Amino acid sequence: MREQNRKPASILSLILISALLLTMISACGKSAESDEAGSASLMESATPSPTAASSTAPTAAPSPSQAAGRQDGERFDSVITIEGMEETVHYEHVKNETLGYEMDYDYEMFQRRSEADRDCFVSVYDDPNTPENYLEVKYLSQDAETAAAAISEELSDRYEVGRSTYTLEKAGDCIRLDASVDANDPTRMAQQLQLVSVIPTSDGCFVVTEHYAIEGSEGFGRRFTYFLQSFSPITK
Repeated sequence: MREQNRKPASILSLILISALLLTMISACGKSAESDEAGSASLMESATPSPTAASSTAPTAAPSPSQAAGRQDGERFDSVITIEGMEETVHYEHVKNETLGYEMDYDYEMFQRRSEADRDCFVSVYDDPNTPENYLEVKYLSQDAETAAAAISEELSDRYEVGRSTYTLEKAGDCIRLDASVDANDPTRMAQQLQLVSVIPTSDGCFVVTEHYAIEGSEGFGRRFTYFLQSFSPITK
């Protein structure tokens, strides 16, 4: 009889011990979860947020086309893309009251040579007296159509001349004359290329000539394009 009473007591003891072990294991699990959460919280507080990081990022330099209200000779930097690579360019603003226009040019790559009736921006690598790579700006009192026809006729002795129209943001609709194909052999490019932009104004036009050797067509052509994007007639 006593032996039978001991068995239930032993079973009851085992149940109580098992329950106690489960309680201890559960408490340990909750403590570990709490420690992990605390560690994660500390990690988050120690890591700078994307917003905080971006607030200290440098701002992009203004493009030449944004350079409004600058004075003649004022200098600034901008970033352009040449042959697929970004490049920081050092610009100087030109505000020619005599000719009546303003524009930005790369003063480290080109030197400005002004005359009474024109501005010329010559590559620093060229002989300034016989340059191959330059951009020339001059004003004519003729209307744009008359000027374009005369220029096309003059170029036709050496070039196959193509004509198109395009728009400059600050100057409006322009005539583009593409003199890059040799007139004597229309299957090949000429050695000296010319792209002429005829920009109408209320009392005449501007003639902007991009002149470069075929070897420099990619680099110089791109730079001249950026120059022209900033071109603006001065309102008289």
